Amino acid sequence: MTQSKILLILLIFAGGLWGNVTVGQVEKELMCTCGCTMALYTCECGTSEKMRADIQGMIDRGMDKDAIVTYYVDKYGEKIRSAPTKSGFNLVAWVTPFLALLVVGIALYRLLKRWSSHREERPEPLFTPEVQSQYVKQLDKELQEFEEGENL
Repeated sequence: MTQSKILLILLIFAGGLWGNVTVGQVEKELMCTCGCTMALYTCECGTSEKMRADIQGMIDRGMDKDAIVTYYVDKYGEKIRSAPTKSGFNLVAWVTPFLALLVVGIALYRLLKRWSSHREERPEPLFTPEVQSQYVKQLDKELQEFEEGENL
């Protein structure tokens, strides 16, 4: 055999390995139908075991991952998917969290900027230093009279 024939055989064999779908690849795309709201690859109930066996049978019949997922979506609806598709209305489920984070971030930035620009200036004293010293003197005098009255 020539090297080109060996290389061709290896490429065909490798292509066959790459094209094979596993149950694990498919079950990551689907939810279990038992009602437990768990992804199929994490659920261990009898329903999930039956679904895995059905998926293996479809793989053995030559179906690829997309065809198997499409079969289940046609049978159970979009709720069977473990994650929404990234097209159509489902795109909102992918975009909304990031958009919400962006809006909240901008709102917080503006709020903090507004708060930091409205710093209170130091208020002017209500009394001039002369008036304050008069009040301090009067307070000292009244405290002294009070203390003298207690000593009697």
